[in-house]
Amino acid sequence: MQLDVTANVLTGDLNLARRQIELARESKLLPAIQIDIVDGVFADTHTFTPQDLVDIDFGELQIDFHLMTEEPMDYVWEMEEYCRHLPIRSVFGQIEKMSYQEAFLEEVKKQDWRAGLALDLYTPLEAIDDNSWDWMDALLLLGAPAGESGQELNPLIFEKIQAAREKILKGEPMRIFVDCGVNKDNVAKLQRAGVDSVTANSAFNQAPNYKQAVEEFLSKLLPTQEMS
Repeated sequence: MQLDVTANVLTGDLNLARRQIELARESKLLPAIQIDIVDGVFADTHTFTPQDLVDIDFGELQIDFHLMTEEPMDYVWEMEEYCRHLPIRSVFGQIEKMSYQEAFLEEVKKQDWRAGLALDLYTPLEAIDDNSWDWMDALLLLGAPAGESGQELNPLIFEKIQAAREKILKGEPMRIFVDCGVNKDNVAKLQRAGVDSVTANSAFNQAPNYKQAVEEFLSKLLPTQEMS
């Protein structure tokens, strides 16, 4: 299976977010864009909320929402009320300040969105409740501490990917996503480690030519036959 690659938006500047979404849309090379929602409590960064995006043209892009917030369920309810027409593909909630993992996953799945939990770099897999594994469609692992873009991928992520893969082999199938620190120089290594999807921020958004940066990134992916 080909690695799924998405662009990332992490900013409190709505105009900048619009521009980054526009660039991803115009590239016509990416299936989705991951939008990070941060409340200033989970991490120092403070962004907009999903409701602020309702008038943006996403074109063919789908949205993966990554909720780095206190009680991510509150934002799921916001999306249910205001964001039904947005092309939402997935909703990930950070577990560190989440009270009820299974209830969060169940609520997301009610909307026919892919339901996932996200773990900060140093949060162990054991922090996921046993029952939650049966509800999860995807697991998002952060390759650097949450809240800031431009960080380097921490080598600890590869141990975590391996442990997650071993856990998944014993239970329900699900996809593993990696965010933070992903670039064209390490994406093939992540692919070999068994990751299903990656999202890149500074690798695209800080490049002089957005589309060219995406093309170069995609050129580093391993052919499907090498992954079999």
